[in-house]
Amino acid sequence: MQSTHLREHNLSIILSTLATAASTASPLSRAGLAKHTRLTKPTVSKLVEELVGAGLAEEGTPISAGAGRPMVPLTPARGTLLAIGLEIAADHVACLGIDLAGEVLSHRIEYRKVTATSAEESIDLAAELVGKVRADAGDLPVVEVVVAVPGRIAPDDGRVLSAPNLDWTEVPLVGRLIAHPELAGLSVRAQNDNRLSVLTEIDHRPDESFIYLRGSTGIGGAVVLDGALMTGAHGWAGEFGHTVIEPGGATCRCGRQGCLEAYVSYHALRERAGLSDDILIEDLVDALALTRDRAEVIGMIGRSLGLAIANALNVLDLTTVVLSGYLAPIADELEPVIRETVERHALAVEAGPVLIARSDGQLDPALQGAARAALQPVFSAPGAWITRAHPFAG
Repeated sequence: MQSTHLREHNLSIILSTLATAASTASPLSRAGLAKHTRLTKPTVSKLVEELVGAGLAEEGTPISAGAGRPMVPLTPARGTLLAIGLEIAADHVACLGIDLAGEVLSHRIEYRKVTATSAEESIDLAAELVGKVRADAGDLPVVEVVVAVPGRIAPDDGRVLSAPNLDWTEVPLVGRLIAHPELAGLSVRAQNDNRLSVLTEIDHRPDESFIYLRGSTGIGGAVVLDGALMTGAHGWAGEFGHTVIEPGGATCRCGRQGCLEAYVSYHALRERAGLSDDILIEDLVDALALTRDRAEVIGMIGRSLGLAIANALNVLDLTTVVLSGYLAPIADELEPVIRETVERHALAVEAGPVLIARSDGQLDPALQGAARAALQPVFSAPGAWITRAHPFAG
């Protein structure tokens, strides 16, 4: 490895290790960094000085630990760079700005119905919110803007190929965003909302392998192997919502029949029960339980999920499933129904019990994940940012 590449690699390891330690409220000193990264103490000290001098890391108040020199905790720097997450959902547009330490610098949200006819208006609103977040954050240098969308994204130009729950098809989302003055000169990319949502779960399950299922206006998911997100050939891996659980069954918003999403998504459940569209997704199951027996509602959702999960476990050979979105609060009720179905259909149970877990329960995981993803360029290549962030040295 060339010396420049080795330096960049080591800077990335150090900054990423600091972020991981800070997220668990256990910041590291230079000596602790050397132990965790297995780099030499002189190398760690030199690179830490570069990161601190460039405003990418900062030193905390020294902590005495008995005899010897006090421990100086290190963390990613606060208030020097801005990462922006956007979320365009069926009922709102939201924007979140965070710094390298993950601290929220600004959060803006506007509630409105997002449809095919309001696509341009919604993108204009998203750009407006970015401008407000940048102003709230004091016009800090922006790392990147990442947009969470409930649909399939073209990897080359950020077009939304299809987003059934928005009724969007072939919408040039990124192209329209960067045409706005609020985003002029910024790096902007779009990604599926579920693939962004799972990033916060990965933080809580480092190096683990699991299937992630999120109940929202649609049903989405992701596959995580050893802490890394599986992408697939087109970036669509984990589309569990379009797993067929009943051939020739109910028509899904994607236009196909028998998809999981056609049975247990917010839209499907609400429309089948004849409920008003002003029912909040977090209140959906309680509202359904007023129209029929709650056990019947849980049973229908659990059995449908169980079939999709069993098929996925058979293909992927995994043993952990994490439920998120509206599924997380009812995970304890769903678990026995899902388990019964999985045990009838999945080979994985022959090797031991399958774990059905709930997510950490964040209210806006897609928005949080988008902002987190917008930080990644700094953690992946901090050397490139040392020069750009140098005005903050001091």
